[in-house]
Amino acid sequence: MGYSGFGAKGKAPTKSWTSPIQSWGKGAPSFGKGCGKGFGAGGCLGGGFGDGFGKGKGKRKTNPETTAWIGGLPPNEASVERNKALLEHMKQAGNCKFVKIGNGGCGSAGFTSAEEVQTAIDTLNGSDFQGYAIQVDYWTKPD
Repeated sequence: MGYSGFGAKGKAPTKSWTSPIQSWGKGAPSFGKGCGKGFGAGGCLGGGFGDGFGKGKGKRKTNPETTAWIGGLPPNEASVERNKALLEHMKQAGNCKFVKIGNGGCGSAGFTSAEEVQTAIDTLNGSDFQGYAIQVDYWTKPD
């Protein structure tokens, strides 16, 4: 039975109990639609399950044989445009697939083979990129 108010003998119920989950959405629970993408997006806890967050690909593994370490760039100046320009600069040494420079001024560049990494180290270490002498070395995992 629901909550019908105390002392309401012979009268219709004044209040009824409803599940809190029904008040989150609009009427019935909405696990899959409404309120935007992602879990709880827009302050709506009931909507968006499965729309924005999934298992994803997880943290991608870096192959140390085909990845070069890049340093010597200024900190806190990372941008997509700089990464694209550096990708073109790194393609002088071979087929560079990606460049990712973080806010610390260092990052990585992925090549298709270990020979291309060696070529990049030999030819691009100390080269000038946007006024900075970049450092290119073998990728080693941070401790």
